[in-house]
Amino acid sequence: METTRPQQRRWERYQVKIRTKITLNTNGETLCFYGEASDVSQGGLRLFMPRDLEPGIIVLMEFSLPYNSRVMAIRGLVRNRGGFSYGVEFMNPTAYQRDTITQLCKTLQLLQ
Repeated sequence: METTRPQQRRWERYQVKIRTKITLNTNGETLCFYGEASDVSQGGLRLFMPRDLEPGIIVLMEFSLPYNSRVMAIRGLVRNRGGFSYGVEFMNPTAYQRDTITQLCKTLQLLQ
């Protein structure tokens, strides 16, 4: 009998709550709405938004990370969902975005 191990995460997640503007293009129409990001890691985040999206959708997220006032605009790929809560992987972040997210994760790790 084969047992399966729980999948190990690549990055540690950190609890934050970040108001997030979400933009997506669907059927030639651009839709904008707001949600809340949480569970930030170096590779992505958890996003709560009151819309029905399927995994595989690409969204543009705009938010300000804690301890940084600059607005970040980053694309994300919806990987999974549970209700209106979505796991989103960052897509092609810039060097600045990667460094900023990494620094936030290091700061949050120290505060735990």
